[in-house]
Amino acid sequence: MSAKCTYAWNSPVKDEWLINISVFPSSQTSLFATSSSSGTIYVHDFTSSGHPISELKKAHESSINALLALDGNTLSSCSTDGIKLWDIRSGNASPILSFSNEKKSKFLSLATNSSNNGSYLAGGCELVGSDAELHIWDIRNPSSVVRSFVDSHHDDITSIEFHPTMSHYLMSGSTDGYVNVYNLLEEDEDEALHQVINYASVHSCHFTQEKRISVLSHMETLSFYELNNTNYDKIEESPPNDLQDLRYKWDDCEYVVDLFPSGHVVFGANSSQKLTLYPFDPVNEKFNKERSVLFPGAHGDEVVRDFKLIQNANVALTCGEDGAVKFWQMPHQIENYSIKNEIMEDQKAVSVDLDEPENAGAESESKMKKDKKHKKDKKHKDKSKKHKHKHKGKDIRFKPY
Repeated sequence: MSAKCTYAWNSPVKDEWLINISVFPSSQTSLFATSSSSGTIYVHDFTSSGHPISELKKAHESSINALLALDGNTLSSCSTDGIKLWDIRSGNASPILSFSNEKKSKFLSLATNSSNNGSYLAGGCELVGSDAELHIWDIRNPSSVVRSFVDSHHDDITSIEFHPTMSHYLMSGSTDGYVNVYNLLEEDEDEALHQVINYASVHSCHFTQEKRISVLSHMETLSFYELNNTNYDKIEESPPNDLQDLRYKWDDCEYVVDLFPSGHVVFGANSSQKLTLYPFDPVNEKFNKERSVLFPGAHGDEVVRDFKLIQNANVALTCGEDGAVKFWQMPHQIENYSIKNEIMEDQKAVSVDLDEPENAGAESESKMKKDKKHKKDKKHKDKSKKHKHKHKGKDIRFKPY
Protein backbone atom coordinates (compact mmCIF):
# COMPACT_ATOMS: atom_id res chain seq x y z
CA MET A 1 0.00 0.00 0.00
CA SER A 2 1.07 3.59 -0.55
CA ALA A 3 1.19 6.64 1.68
CA LYS A 4 -0.18 9.89 0.29
CA CYS A 5 1.90 13.06 0.27
CA THR A 6 -0.47 15.71 1.62
CA TYR A 7 1.97 18.60 1.69
CA ALA A 8 5.57 19.45 0.83
CA TRP A 9 7.56 22.45 1.97
CA ASN A 10 10.72 23.40 0.08
CA SER A 11 13.57 25.37 1.59
CA PRO A 12 13.93 28.87 0.11
CA VAL A 13 17.73 28.52 0.24
CA LYS A 14 19.25 27.25 -2.99
CA ASP A 15 20.93 23.83 -2.75
CA GLU A 16 20.13 23.55 0.97
CA TRP A 17 19.67 20.05 2.38
CA LEU A 18 17.26 19.23 5.16
CA ILE A 19 19.06 16.69 7.31
CA ASN A 20 17.28 15.91 10.59
CA ILE A 21 13.74 15.82 11.93
CA SER A 22 12.96 15.96 15.65
CA VAL A 23 9.41 15.83 17.02
CA PHE A 24 8.81 17.63 20.30
CA PRO A 25 7.87 14.98 22.91
CA SER A 26 4.63 16.37 24.23
CA SER A 27 1.03 15.26 23.78
CA GLN A 28 0.07 18.94 23.90
CA THR A 29 1.99 19.97 20.79
CA SER A 30 2.15 19.06 17.12
CA LEU A 31 5.49 20.77 16.58
CA PHE A 32 8.61 19.36 14.99
CA ALA A 33 11.91 20.84 13.85
CA THR A 34 14.14 20.26 10.84
CA SER A 35 17.82 21.12 10.54
CA SER A 36 19.64 22.21 7.43
CA SER A 37 23.02 22.14 5.75
CA SER A 38 23.20 25.95 6.02
CA GLY A 39 22.99 25.92 9.83
CA THR A 40 19.36 27.07 10.07
CA ILE A 41 16.70 25.31 12.16
CA TYR A 42 13.05 25.41 11.03
CA VAL A 43 10.16 24.78 13.44
CA HIS A 44 6.95 23.42 11.87
CA ASP A 45 3.44 22.43 12.95
CA PHE A 46 2.41 19.22 11.16
CA THR A 47 -1.31 19.98 11.65
CA SER A 48 -1.05 23.27 9.72
CA SER A 49 -0.01 24.13 6.19
CA GLY A 50 3.53 22.95 6.81
CA HIS A 51 5.27 26.31 6.43
CA PRO A 52 7.72 26.98 9.26
CA ILE A 53 6.16 28.88 12.14
CA SER A 54 9.62 30.08 13.22
CA GLU A 55 13.23 29.94 12.08
CA LEU A 56 16.52 29.96 13.95
CA LYS A 57 18.62 31.44 11.19
CA LYS A 58 22.32 30.61 11.33
CA ALA A 59 21.81 28.68 14.55
CA HIS A 60 25.20 27.12 13.73
CA GLU A 61 28.12 28.27 11.62
CA SER A 62 27.80 25.25 9.32
CA SER A 63 25.71 22.16 8.61
CA ILE A 64 23.82 20.75 11.62
CA ASN A 65 24.81 17.15 12.30
CA ALA A 66 22.18 16.19 14.89
CA LEU A 67 18.92 17.63 16.20
CA LEU A 68 17.13 16.48 19.34
CA ALA A 69 14.04 17.87 21.11
CA LEU A 70 14.48 17.52 24.88
CA ASP A 71 10.97 18.53 25.94
CA GLY A 72 7.99 20.46 24.61
CA ASN A 73 9.97 23.70 24.28
CA THR A 74 13.68 22.88 24.33
CA LEU A 75 15.73 21.80 21.33
CA SER A 76 19.38 20.71 21.17
CA SER A 77 21.58 20.76 18.08
CA CYS A 78 25.23 20.22 17.25
CA SER A 79 27.70 21.20 14.56
CA THR A 80 31.29 22.32 14.06
CA ASP A 81 30.79 25.03 16.70
CA GLY A 82 29.64 22.68 19.46
CA ILE A 83 26.29 21.84 21.06
CA LYS A 84 23.57 24.44 21.61
CA LEU A 85 20.24 24.41 23.43
CA TRP A 86 17.31 26.52 22.25
CA ASP A 87 14.01 27.64 23.76
CA ILE A 88 11.71 27.78 20.74
CA ARG A 89 9.38 30.16 22.60
CA SER A 90 12.02 32.90 22.67
CA GLY A 91 11.69 33.69 18.97
CA ASN A 92 15.38 34.50 18.49
CA ALA A 93 18.55 32.68 17.52
CA SER A 94 20.34 33.04 20.86
CA PRO A 95 20.98 29.70 22.56
CA ILE A 96 20.09 29.29 26.22
CA LEU A 97 23.10 26.98 26.75
CA SER A 98 26.21 26.00 24.80
CA PHE A 99 28.60 23.09 25.28
CA SER A 100 31.99 22.22 23.85
CA ASN A 101 35.20 20.41 24.82
CA GLU A 102 38.82 21.48 25.24
CA LYS A 103 39.72 20.37 21.72
CA LYS A 104 36.84 22.44 20.27
CA SER A 105 35.86 19.31 18.35
CA LYS A 106 33.07 19.07 15.83
CA PHE A 107 30.07 17.33 17.39
CA LEU A 108 28.33 14.72 15.24
CA SER A 109 25.78 12.96 17.51
CA LEU A 110 23.44 13.65 20.43
CA ALA A 111 21.46 11.63 22.96
CA THR A 112 19.35 12.52 25.97
CA ASN A 113 18.30 10.63 29.07
CA SER A 114 15.48 12.16 31.07
CA SER A 115 14.67 10.47 34.38
CA ASN A 116 13.28 11.30 37.77
CA ASN A 117 16.81 12.34 38.76
CA GLY A 118 17.23 14.93 36.03
CA SER A 119 18.13 15.21 32.39
CA TYR A 120 21.47 14.37 30.80
CA LEU A 121 22.73 15.31 27.37
CA ALA A 122 25.48 13.33 25.64
CA GLY A 123 27.49 14.48 22.65
CA GLY A 124 29.82 12.49 20.38
CA CYS A 125 32.70 14.12 18.49
CA GLU A 126 34.56 13.88 15.23
CA LEU A 127 38.05 12.38 15.35
CA VAL A 128 40.76 14.82 16.46
CA GLY A 129 44.25 13.38 16.74
CA SER A 130 44.03 9.72 17.74
CA ASP A 131 40.70 9.74 19.61
CA ALA A 132 37.09 10.86 19.30
CA GLU A 133 35.55 12.08 22.55
CA LEU A 134 32.17 11.43 24.18
CA HIS A 135 30.91 13.79 26.90
CA ILE A 136 27.84 13.91 29.15
CA TRP A 137 26.41 17.04 30.75
CA ASP A 138 23.65 17.56 33.30
CA ILE A 139 21.63 20.43 31.85
CA ARG A 140 20.48 21.34 35.38
CA ASN A 141 24.11 22.08 36.24
CA PRO A 142 25.83 22.76 32.91
CA SER A 143 29.06 24.28 34.24
CA SER A 144 30.96 20.97 34.31
CA VAL A 145 31.06 17.65 32.48
CA VAL A 146 29.74 14.73 34.56
CA ARG A 147 31.30 11.98 32.43
CA SER A 148 33.88 11.94 29.64
CA PHE A 149 35.09 9.00 27.56
CA VAL A 150 38.12 10.14 25.58
CA ASP A 151 39.99 6.93 24.76
CA SER A 152 37.33 4.42 23.69
CA HIS A 153 36.77 5.39 20.04
CA HIS A 154 39.40 6.08 17.40
CA ASP A 155 37.20 7.57 14.69
CA ASP A 156 34.06 9.71 14.38
CA ILE A 157 31.25 8.95 16.85
CA THR A 158 28.16 8.79 14.66
CA SER A 159 25.49 7.36 16.98
CA ILE A 160 24.83 7.48 20.73
CA GLU A 161 21.85 6.30 22.78
CA PHE A 162 20.91 5.88 26.44
CA HIS A 163 19.16 2.67 27.43
CA PRO A 164 15.42 3.49 27.71
CA THR A 165 14.89 1.74 31.06
CA MET A 166 18.35 1.15 32.53
CA SER A 167 19.66 4.67 32.41
CA HIS A 168 23.11 3.75 33.69
CA TYR A 169 23.87 2.29 30.24
CA LEU A 170 25.00 4.52 27.36
CA MET A 171 25.84 3.14 23.91
CA SER A 172 28.02 4.72 21.22
CA GLY A 173 28.82 3.72 17.65
CA SER A 174 31.66 4.95 15.49
CA THR A 175 33.20 4.76 12.06
CA ASP A 176 36.06 2.88 13.75
CA GLY A 177 33.78 -0.17 13.49
CA TYR A 178 32.90 -0.46 17.17
CA VAL A 179 29.82 -0.14 19.33
CA ASN A 180 30.66 0.50 22.99
CA VAL A 181 28.27 0.11 25.92
CA TYR A 182 29.27 2.05 29.04
CA ASN A 183 28.15 1.50 32.63
CA LEU A 184 27.81 5.05 33.91
CA LEU A 185 27.94 3.90 37.53
CA GLU A 186 31.70 3.58 36.96
CA GLU A 187 33.69 6.82 36.84
CA ASP A 188 36.91 5.32 35.41
CA GLU A 189 36.75 4.95 31.62
CA ASP A 190 38.29 1.46 31.50
CA GLU A 191 35.93 0.22 34.23
CA ALA A 192 32.92 1.87 32.60
CA LEU A 193 33.42 0.00 29.30
CA HIS A 194 30.84 -2.74 29.82
CA GLN A 195 30.73 -4.24 26.31
CA VAL A 196 32.51 -3.85 22.97
CA ILE A 197 30.90 -4.96 19.70
CA ASN A 198 33.24 -5.27 16.73
CA TYR A 199 31.20 -4.85 13.54
CA ALA A 200 31.71 -2.21 10.83
CA SER A 201 31.51 1.56 10.32
CA VAL A 202 28.39 2.43 12.33
CA HIS A 203 25.49 4.37 10.86
CA SER A 204 23.21 3.81 13.87
CA CYS A 205 22.89 1.63 16.96
CA HIS A 206 19.74 1.15 19.06
CA PHE A 207 18.45 -0.74 22.05
CA THR A 208 15.64 -2.66 20.36
CA GLN A 209 14.67 -4.70 23.42
CA GLU A 210 15.73 -4.76 27.05
CA LYS A 211 18.64 -7.06 26.21
CA ARG A 212 19.03 -6.57 22.44
CA ILE A 213 21.04 -4.13 20.35
CA SER A 214 20.79 -3.36 16.63
CA VAL A 215 23.77 -2.13 14.61
CA LEU A 216 23.32 -0.70 11.12
CA SER A 217 26.49 0.01 9.15
CA HIS A 218 27.31 2.51 6.42
CA MET A 219 27.62 -0.50 4.10
CA GLU A 220 23.89 -1.23 4.72
CA THR A 221 24.59 -4.33 6.80
CA LEU A 222 22.44 -5.02 9.87
CA SER A 223 23.07 -7.21 12.89
CA PHE A 224 21.49 -7.81 16.30
CA TYR A 225 23.48 -8.48 19.47
CA GLU A 226 22.76 -9.52 23.04
CA LEU A 227 23.42 -6.96 25.76
CA ASN A 228 25.94 -8.58 28.11
CA ASN A 229 25.13 -9.11 31.76
CA THR A 230 27.55 -8.21 34.55
CA ASN A 231 28.88 -11.71 35.19
CA TYR A 232 32.41 -10.96 34.07
CA ASP A 233 33.61 -14.43 35.17
CA LYS A 234 31.82 -15.78 32.09
CA ILE A 235 32.93 -13.76 29.08
CA GLU A 236 31.31 -15.86 26.33
CA GLU A 237 28.96 -13.81 24.20
CA SER A 238 25.92 -15.01 22.27
CA PRO A 239 26.40 -15.12 18.49
CA PRO A 240 24.75 -12.21 16.69
CA ASN A 241 21.75 -12.39 14.40
CA ASP A 242 23.59 -11.04 11.35
CA LEU A 243 21.35 -10.17 8.39
CA GLN A 244 24.36 -8.98 6.36
CA ASP A 245 23.84 -6.64 3.38
CA LEU A 246 20.19 -5.61 3.15
CA ARG A 247 20.60 -4.41 -0.43
CA TYR A 248 20.71 -8.06 -1.52
CA LYS A 249 17.68 -9.03 0.57
CA TRP A 250 15.11 -6.30 -0.15
CA ASP A 251 13.82 -5.02 -3.46
CA ASP A 252 14.51 -1.35 -4.21
CA CYS A 253 17.01 -1.03 -1.38
CA GLU A 254 20.07 1.06 -2.18
CA TYR A 255 20.46 2.59 1.29
CA VAL A 256 18.77 2.30 4.68
CA VAL A 257 17.55 5.50 6.33
CA ASP A 258 17.37 3.77 9.72
CA LEU A 259 15.94 0.96 11.78
CA PHE A 260 13.43 2.35 14.30
CA PRO A 261 13.02 0.18 17.44
CA SER A 262 9.42 1.35 17.81
CA GLY A 263 8.52 -0.96 14.94
CA HIS A 264 9.69 -0.13 11.41
CA VAL A 265 12.65 0.16 9.05
CA VAL A 266 12.83 2.66 6.17
CA PHE A 267 15.01 2.32 3.07
CA GLY A 268 15.32 4.03 -0.28
CA ALA A 269 16.43 3.70 -3.89
CA ASN A 270 17.56 6.87 -5.64
CA SER A 271 17.69 5.29 -9.07
CA SER A 272 13.96 4.47 -8.97
CA GLN A 273 12.90 7.39 -6.72
CA LYS A 274 11.42 5.05 -4.13
CA LEU A 275 11.11 4.98 -0.38
CA THR A 276 9.77 1.92 1.46
CA LEU A 277 8.76 1.11 5.03
CA TYR A 278 8.68 -2.43 6.42
CA PRO A 279 7.01 -3.03 9.80
CA PHE A 280 9.58 -4.47 12.21
CA ASP A 281 8.92 -6.85 15.10
CA PRO A 282 11.81 -6.23 17.55
CA VAL A 283 10.87 -9.24 19.69
CA ASN A 284 11.36 -11.76 16.89
CA GLU A 285 13.65 -9.51 14.81
CA LYS A 286 11.49 -10.05 11.73
CA PHE A 287 10.30 -7.70 8.97
CA ASN A 288 6.80 -7.84 7.50
CA LYS A 289 7.06 -7.27 3.76
CA GLU A 290 3.35 -8.01 3.31
CA ARG A 291 2.47 -4.84 5.25
CA SER A 292 5.00 -2.62 3.50
CA VAL A 293 4.24 1.05 2.83
CA LEU A 294 5.50 2.82 -0.27
CA PHE A 295 6.13 6.59 -0.49
CA PRO A 296 5.64 7.40 -4.20
CA GLY A 297 8.27 9.70 -5.64
CA ALA A 298 9.84 10.13 -2.20
CA HIS A 299 12.43 12.92 -2.62
CA GLY A 300 13.12 12.29 -6.27
CA ASP A 301 16.59 11.00 -7.00
CA GLU A 302 17.99 12.58 -3.82
CA VAL A 303 18.75 10.76 -0.56
CA VAL A 304 16.09 10.79 2.16
CA ARG A 305 18.00 11.92 5.24
CA ASP A 306 15.42 11.34 7.99
CA PHE A 307 12.01 9.84 8.70
CA LYS A 308 9.63 10.26 11.62
CA LEU A 309 6.33 8.46 12.19
CA ILE A 310 3.69 10.32 14.24
CA GLN A 311 1.82 7.33 15.64
CA ASN A 312 -1.19 9.05 17.18
CA ALA A 313 -1.84 11.06 14.01
CA ASN A 314 -0.97 8.28 11.52
CA VAL A 315 1.29 10.76 9.75
CA ALA A 316 4.88 10.36 8.54
CA LEU A 317 7.44 13.11 7.96
CA THR A 318 10.44 12.90 5.64
CA CYS A 319 13.25 15.27 4.71
CA GLY A 320 16.04 15.00 2.22
CA GLU A 321 18.86 16.35 0.14
CA ASP A 322 16.37 17.97 -2.23
CA GLY A 323 15.71 20.59 0.48
CA ALA A 324 12.15 19.46 1.13
CA VAL A 325 10.18 18.21 4.10
CA LYS A 326 7.12 16.14 3.18
CA PHE A 327 3.97 15.20 5.09
CA TRP A 328 2.51 11.76 4.38
CA GLN A 329 -0.83 10.26 5.33
CA MET A 330 -0.22 6.62 6.21
CA PRO A 331 -2.50 3.95 4.66
CA HIS A 332 -2.71 1.96 7.89
CA GLN A 333 -1.49 1.99 11.46
CA ILE A 334 2.03 0.70 12.14
CA GLU A 335 2.19 -1.28 15.38
CA ASN A 336 4.14 0.53 18.07
CA TYR A 337 6.52 -1.54 20.20
CA SER A 338 8.03 -0.26 23.41
CA ILE A 339 10.70 -1.85 25.56
CA LYS A 340 9.14 -3.48 28.59
CA ASN A 341 10.69 -2.55 31.90
CA GLU A 342 11.84 -6.06 32.72
CA ILE A 343 14.40 -6.80 35.41
CA MET A 344 17.43 -8.60 34.03
CA GLU A 345 18.92 -11.44 36.06
CA ASP A 346 21.75 -9.42 37.57
CA GLN A 347 20.97 -5.88 36.46
CA LYS A 348 18.43 -3.52 37.98
CA ALA A 349 16.32 -1.17 35.91
CA VAL A 350 17.38 2.09 37.49
CA SER A 351 17.52 5.81 36.96
CA VAL A 352 21.00 7.02 37.75
CA ASP A 353 22.20 10.33 39.10
CA LEU A 354 25.71 10.61 37.71
CA ASP A 355 26.70 12.96 40.50
CA GLU A 356 25.80 10.35 43.12
CA PRO A 357 26.46 6.91 41.58
CA GLU A 358 26.40 5.16 44.92
CA ASN A 359 22.70 5.90 45.30
CA ALA A 360 21.69 4.66 41.86
CA GLY A 361 20.82 1.03 42.56
CA ALA A 362 24.28 -0.47 41.99
CA GLU A 363 25.45 -3.72 43.50
CA SER A 364 26.65 -3.67 47.07
CA GLU A 365 30.17 -2.39 47.71
CA SER A 366 31.48 -5.83 48.60
CA LYS A 367 30.14 -7.42 45.42
CA MET A 368 31.51 -4.58 43.29
CA LYS A 369 34.97 -5.09 44.82
CA LYS A 370 34.76 -8.84 44.21
CA ASP A 371 33.81 -8.34 40.55
CA LYS A 372 36.30 -5.56 39.90
CA LYS A 373 39.27 -7.73 38.95
CA HIS A 374 37.24 -9.91 36.57
CA LYS A 375 35.68 -6.84 35.03
CA LYS A 376 39.03 -5.14 34.52
CA ASP A 377 40.53 -8.25 32.94
CA LYS A 378 37.73 -8.47 30.40
CA LYS A 379 37.95 -4.78 29.51
CA HIS A 380 41.66 -5.10 28.83
CA LYS A 381 41.00 -8.08 26.57
CA ASP A 382 38.37 -6.13 24.60
CA LYS A 383 40.55 -3.05 24.25
CA SER A 384 43.47 -5.11 22.95
CA LYS A 385 41.13 -6.50 20.29
CA LYS A 386 40.22 -2.95 19.32
CA HIS A 387 43.78 -1.90 18.63
CA LYS A 388 44.34 -4.95 16.41
CA HIS A 389 41.17 -4.38 14.41
CA LYS A 390 41.60 -3.39 10.78
CA HIS A 391 38.86 -0.87 10.10
CA LYS A 392 36.56 -1.56 7.19
CA GLY A 393 35.98 1.21 4.65
CA LYS A 394 33.20 3.74 4.94
CA ASP A 395 30.40 3.98 2.45
CA ILE A 396 30.42 7.15 0.39
CA ARG A 397 26.92 7.93 1.70
CA PHE A 398 28.41 8.85 5.09
CA LYS A 399 29.37 12.51 5.20
CA PRO A 400 30.42 13.94 8.60
CA TYR A 401 29.12 17.43 8.00
